[in-house]
Amino acid sequence: MKKIVFIIILGLLWSTIPVEAQRRHGHREQYEYSQGRPRLQYVIGHNAVLFDGKVIKGASPARFKVLRDGYARDDWKVYYMGKAIKGANSNSFKVLDNGYAKDSWDVYYHGSKIKGASSGSFKVLNGRYALDAWDVYFKGMKIKGASPGSFKVLRDGYACDAWNVYFNGDKIKGASPERFRILRDGYAEDGRNTYYLGRKVSRR
Repeated sequence: MKKIVFIIILGLLWSTIPVEAQRRHGHREQYEYSQGRPRLQYVIGHNAVLFDGKVIKGASPARFKVLRDGYARDDWKVYYMGKAIKGANSNSFKVLDNGYAKDSWDVYYHGSKIKGASSGSFKVLNGRYALDAWDVYFKGMKIKGASPGSFKVLRDGYACDAWNVYFNGDKIKGASPERFRILRDGYAEDGRNTYYLGRKVSRR
């Protein structure tokens, strides 16, 4: 019994060593713990900024700011998962939601620029959907033919506009947006057909 208690105490003490070591050396750690192990995050030291144990070349420790969802910036560059985003403007950069971000000129999804997206009118919706004045997007990809003026997100990955119904950004061929309703557990119907995860259920 004493041996078990000793092992537990030793384990607890050992788990605190990485954090305490960082504090003693004056670092501001940005660790997130999952099952006792740190996830990939930024660490700001006196002379360098690191991500996943690697120095981010050119990053300024004194000016470096960790944002969220993997984004960060200093006075000159914007970073995603430790890599500089080419052309991103640090002064106007802001993180939105669900992996989306933007600056005064461009919009980004997980650090990649969304070609043609309008920063001024861009809005993030639910379920990784987003839109601007001209187009609708899912996970940063343009949904061909979708109407931003009538587009609305339903739930469970489903969405619709005045003419079509979509599941995870893909158009559901033949589905009626006027009568479409979500059931549960990925199922939906439109009065004529039943759908599961965006696919028509066979009635054979």
